[in-house]
Amino acid sequence: MKGKFRIIRALTVLALSLLSLGILFGCGGETVTVQPPEVKDVTVTADEGAYGVAGAPHRVNYSVPEGCNVTTSVQLGDRAATAADYVCRDGEYVFYTAGEYTVTVYAAKDGLLGSASATVTIQSVGAFVRELGLYAATGETYGTSGALHVLTYSVPAGSTVAVSFQKDGEATDEVTYDRAAGTVVFGTAGTYTVTVTASCNGTEASEHVDVEVVAAEAFAAPEVAFALDADTAEEDETVIISRSAVYDIGDVAASEEISVLYRTGEEEYAEADEALYTVNGDLFTPHAAGDWKLVFCATGRGGTSAEASAELTCTPAPVELAPVSTGLLRIQTERPAEFDYLVTGAADKYDVTFDTHGNEGVTAEAGNGYSVRITAGEVDCFTVTVVYTHKVDASIRKTVDFNVYSVESLAYAPVWGEDPFGGMPDEVLSSMGHLLYFDATAYDGTSDSLGYGDIQYEVIENNVTASRGSREVEILFAAGDRNYPYVIVSNFDNNVAEGNFTLKATLTDGRTGYSAVATKTFRVIPTTNDNSRARTVIRTYVWEHSRFYDVGSMDLGNVSSDSRQNMVLTRTGVIIQRTNPSWALQDDKAQDRTQNSDFAYMEYDSPAADCRLEFKFTLLGPNPASNVTWLGIGLRTGNADGWVGFLDLHSVSGKLAVTNGLGGNATTSSVTMPAAEAGATLWVRIDRHVVGSQAEYTVLVKTADDGAYVECLKCTFPVNTNAGTGGAPVAQYQFTHRNGGGCYAVDYVSVSTL
Repeated sequence: MKGKFRIIRALTVLALSLLSLGILFGCGGETVTVQPPEVKDVTVTADEGAYGVAGAPHRVNYSVPEGCNVTTSVQLGDRAATAADYVCRDGEYVFYTAGEYTVTVYAAKDGLLGSASATVTIQSVGAFVRELGLYAATGETYGTSGALHVLTYSVPAGSTVAVSFQKDGEATDEVTYDRAAGTVVFGTAGTYTVTVTASCNGTEASEHVDVEVVAAEAFAAPEVAFALDADTAEEDETVIISRSAVYDIGDVAASEEISVLYRTGEEEYAEADEALYTVNGDLFTPHAAGDWKLVFCATGRGGTSAEASAELTCTPAPVELAPVSTGLLRIQTERPAEFDYLVTGAADKYDVTFDTHGNEGVTAEAGNGYSVRITAGEVDCFTVTVVYTHKVDASIRKTVDFNVYSVESLAYAPVWGEDPFGGMPDEVLSSMGHLLYFDATAYDGTSDSLGYGDIQYEVIENNVTASRGSREVEILFAAGDRNYPYVIVSNFDNNVAEGNFTLKATLTDGRTGYSAVATKTFRVIPTTNDNSRARTVIRTYVWEHSRFYDVGSMDLGNVSSDSRQNMVLTRTGVIIQRTNPSWALQDDKAQDRTQNSDFAYMEYDSPAADCRLEFKFTLLGPNPASNVTWLGIGLRTGNADGWVGFLDLHSVSGKLAVTNGLGGNATTSSVTMPAAEAGATLWVRIDRHVVGSQAEYTVLVKTADDGAYVECLKCTFPVNTNAGTGGAPVAQYQFTHRNGGGCYAVDYVSVSTL
């Protein structure tokens, strides 16, 4: 309002200045003076008895010529009135501060401004309480305990009001008063005084009303039923509450409450600490072992009540402990070492202590998570016991022992290399297996004494999430659990997995029984179509590391015992795997598709009549269950849905065999098939040519990059255009891990038209 007043005052000054200059407008030789609009009959009025009363509504009356724009301003004495002094609401003015107000009405028209004012003197009003009344609400009986009463009164605007209650001349809390609703309920019979006190402008006034309250009509006590669906439960196990209350005719519920009582041992029941249990609707969960009693009390409006109870015995939640590392643990004196143990069950229900069995100079304390940090001051053999004691029932104890040998030097323990995880990348891709390498030597420096049978991997922290809430970080092993492991972050059904996880590797020297431990945290990259980082990583794996890991003495054949499809193993420890055949990352036209980031799916720009698929095929090891290595090349003809069948490459008695699963007229070459034993590398070419009315598929193989191809199989089909027939042009090729077919590598993949 201050801003509006300043603008109006400026307009007024401008208009008066223009008038004082005697601006004249000439027409036909005559001189006419333009006058501002006239504001007349400005008055301030109010209803009878309210004029000049603070807090009462006033009206500003005036008359102005038609078509004028009217505004007002308000001054209190010699200053502009503020929002604390008055308010204009729905055209009426309410004045709060005592004093003389000047209300000015401005009328603007044709660029000229006229005004007139009226004054009103506001007197401060003292406090009063009028029209005090107490009556029963509809359907209630006045002066009856439990009945709903309505309290009414009138006080000056802006007053502070306090309502107090007395019973038989003394303050009482047997009254329920809802200030917002103005309702009163008297709890018991007696003489009550209800006092309303108003404070206004430094004055105070009060009025009271007395009421004789009699007891409500006597109602029968409610019929109450209460039960639990079990009489025993473990800690943190939830039981279901059933309860009901039926009230006498004419009576209604005033309150329905559940009290929770608890005792341990021979103690009496007492009100339970709210931290020891949870009641959520009709669900009760005890968090501490012991005896529980739940009491349901229902009280009617008439004051009668009834209760029922049910008891529950809460048994201790179990816990089991087991060491992660067994045998003799080796630590260096004066240097803390941390050893993990496994906890199964409700660990939070137990207190943890550490027993050093009186060994002087040995300390044990909690480590990070489920582990114990042990420090020894001298060379010695000793035992440290981790003790879990139940917080309620101390007779329940679980223990796990750590047998430790402290020495001055760890020269005789396995030694990790500079990178214990053998160069495994810090970033891993969801849906792709990553081999777990290690870089370590035995205590005497001989590397051949340690192998994958001496190392154990485990996931000790998992913060990986997916769109469906999956947290699957798996460590998979070879058939027969031969301990040749890789880790895979599941991303099936197009879940987008991302986050990080931490692996722990424990290497144990079988000759000494000593262990070495290393950990590493990995970041998971989601393999989505729009993830440029994932594309870069995949291309790095495939293009820069297309020469695969040297088989050596490793038991690679067992990797394929898992049922997942299309796994290929690279030197960097990556198993590339298909999860969705429509994954767009496989189609990179910028590179003419000479390499393929997902080996499961390769396609032509348009179905090709004459085309070629070429790749390098390395047989790393057979499936130990079937003793075969089996690669399937599937075809789609006509379009992406036009499945035809498979051309299968597999080993039989150490020789390559090619199986025709396409149909048609097939012939197998009589030439000697090349060797297909573990470690063998073959260069494979599949050509499709149209010759007259026949479409021919030819499988050719050579055993050296600079060698000559030999024909292994040919099949023919009548030329056709129907999708899903061998005679239709090829739309896509797909590699498939057929029949659990061992472990192999596929690289240098290309597709082309001829």
